[in-house]
Amino acid sequence: MPDEEQGTEIGELVEGEDRDLLEAVAAERGITASELAKTGIQKIFAQRTRPRPMSGAIQAFRRKD
Repeated sequence: MPDEEQGTEIGELVEGEDRDLLEAVAAERGITASELAKTGIQKIFAQRTRPRPMSGAIQAFRRKD
């Protein structure tokens, strides 16, 4: 596993047509392929770690006496 300071090269993550597509989309947006991959990964982390909304009626916490 690479050190955080060194980072990971985009070529280690994707290859072939996927890499070409990533670079094309990044060029459209005016950013590097690494930045585009970083934002995509951050979005996935945010979606997977976001707490799910609770269903049903929400009730205030009440202390039992």
